[in-house]
Amino acid sequence: MGVAFNDKGNLEAAIDSYKQTLKIKPNYADANYNLSLLYLLRGNLDEGFKCHEWRLKIKKRTAAPARTNLIWDGEQSLSGKHFVVYEEQGLGDIIQFCRYLPVLEQKGADVTFKVKSSLHALLQTMDSKTSLNTNLPEENKIDFESPLMSLPHLLKTSLEIIPITNPYLYADQSKVKTWGERLSKDSFKVGICWQAKKRKVDDGRSFSLSLFKGISKIPNVELISIHKGEGEDQITNIDFDVTTLGSGFDAGQDAFLDTAGVMMNCDLIITCDTAVAHIAGALGRPTWVALKHVPDWRWMLDRSDSLWYPTMTLCRQKNQGDWVSVFDTIEQDLLFLLEQNKRTVT
Repeated sequence: MGVAFNDKGNLEAAIDSYKQTLKIKPNYADANYNLSLLYLLRGNLDEGFKCHEWRLKIKKRTAAPARTNLIWDGEQSLSGKHFVVYEEQGLGDIIQFCRYLPVLEQKGADVTFKVKSSLHALLQTMDSKTSLNTNLPEENKIDFESPLMSLPHLLKTSLEIIPITNPYLYADQSKVKTWGERLSKDSFKVGICWQAKKRKVDDGRSFSLSLFKGISKIPNVELISIHKGEGEDQITNIDFDVTTLGSGFDAGQDAFLDTAGVMMNCDLIITCDTAVAHIAGALGRPTWVALKHVPDWRWMLDRSDSLWYPTMTLCRQKNQGDWVSVFDTIEQDLLFLLEQNKRTVT
């Protein structure tokens, strides 16, 4: 019942259902985890991240071996200690929460991050001495360890305490130059992404590429596809112009290097809730994220800004499934932005 109420946007009823479940079975990990997402969605980060630790009790969500003797409790001194963090969840989560690695360094830790090799090149641009590995070090060489998504809890994150460095990731300058030479110099360039992965957790996040048609007709606006993967074939079925970047775009072993280079040449990014949004935010690019009616917890509720990314604007569905009104608003906001830019120039 809690899940059904949550999907319908009746969050109070969802919370009541989860709490009733926990009266019956207090240690039910799924209900505790689901409750944590609602706390986070409503901005109660302290309680939310605390309850979020229940995810580690759900077998299908466990990210790495639970060697409890090595788990940092958030209080012990980290000075001179080897702290190993291991990735979990999706690419967007890794990009969003890698910001906590320098915080551990500031506390004196020597940090190793176990993360997929395809992200090493991008993550190495962070102002950090963190060592990036694809394997966990031997246990006798570790003082403390933690899954990445536990760091917000261990470091006592609240609405007032979110580590913000803008930007905290950077594009490869050779990529910035290469794409700058290939792209138009005169247009107002909008990088676009319209589809998340087709996983249950991503239900409702994607929208049709056709919704960009109105924006494409605005004089001097150039739409540039920074989307790869599922849904990319929609480009062949539209009746308006979208600049595509060829088969070589982000085709190498390193993820998102071309994406970052193109973003640095764009005036604006408009995207669905997917890893592209997090890359744009981490790079400090002006970014508009189109969100479903009840979004993922990290975007919270009823606010047009993101506490995680200062350069981001959140464009929300007023009614479930209604993307048309979202894009009507985006089009009007873009026209206003262009008019403001024109006035600034003149």
